[in-house]
Amino acid sequence: MSQCLNVRRGALTAGLLLYLAFAIMDVVKFPSEIYILTLTSRLVLVILPLLYLNCIYWFNPPITIRSNILLMLFIYLAVGLNHTFIYYLSDINGFSFSQLGLILIIMFGCLLMVLPIKPAAIATVIILCVFAAVNIHLSHPLTDLIFTLVILIFVATICLLVNIIGQKTLYKNYLLINRLYNESITDGLTKLNNRRSFQEQIEKLNSIAVRDEVTLGLIFVDADYFKIINDSCGHSIGDEVLKKLARVIDEKCRRTEDIGFRIGGDEFAVILYGVNRAKLEETCLEIVKDVANLNLKNNGRILKTSVSVGAALKPKSTRISSDKLVKLADEYLYEAKENGRNQHCLKTI
Repeated sequence: MSQCLNVRRGALTAGLLLYLAFAIMDVVKFPSEIYILTLTSRLVLVILPLLYLNCIYWFNPPITIRSNILLMLFIYLAVGLNHTFIYYLSDINGFSFSQLGLILIIMFGCLLMVLPIKPAAIATVIILCVFAAVNIHLSHPLTDLIFTLVILIFVATICLLVNIIGQKTLYKNYLLINRLYNESITDGLTKLNNRRSFQEQIEKLNSIAVRDEVTLGLIFVDADYFKIINDSCGHSIGDEVLKKLARVIDEKCRRTEDIGFRIGGDEFAVILYGVNRAKLEETCLEIVKDVANLNLKNNGRILKTSVSVGAALKPKSTRISSDKLVKLADEYLYEAKENGRNQHCLKTI
């Protein structure tokens, strides 16, 4: 959306200013009995909706490119059909009316507003069909009408092609940015979220939990004697241990609100949004138990491992910073280690 925001803002602002200029030209060019009709139709069908969209995109921009699409299509259709209406009024009253405005309208609707291709094409066909029908009704020469339609269709085709190319480029950029971002917050070995993601999520979720008075659970997990395993069995076995631990962590993230992280060499974390104390303690016990039951083979021997777990629970009514919550969970983790490891320490703040 951010890539298209400035384009949308510029198009909507330019459209509003141009249409206000067209309204002023109506007053200069037409007698009062005509410009009262044209100004009314311009104001109701185009100027007010454009003013509304300008306020949205300049002061409270939407989060997706698909927002307000129906209103934008309505404006495009309204601008095109209103142009034909004014063209009809001009013709029956003997005033000349340039078709350059219709070319600008097609460029505005097909290209600058970054509308979806199919709806933009359908709206363009409707506008051109109504324009052709009005010309036939006014008994204009068929050759002149065909020539004008060919030019308008050519302009519309070029604009739609540019629109297609632009939207495909934007979509490819979006996929690339999304892939790079996902890679930047994912741990390459365990495929869990990494420390950067942890820092982002703990700050965001803690702010939301404090604001909405919701509980927030934070679990820290540390592998016991991992350095000994790494040194005695090799880094490949150490990596397998980390992958097994990550699988245990991931299995505890059963809801969309549960997020697992690898935040260091053998350190993991789990954030549980809106969890109660009983569920948080159950999760801690499951992690300790499941890791203790892991069987890793090393040169025909079974390798056992364990973890120490520290957890902190922020109650609904408690206001606390994310840094303080992390510090407390870390303190409880070391308390579990000092008490003999292969166990958990959970406290409510």
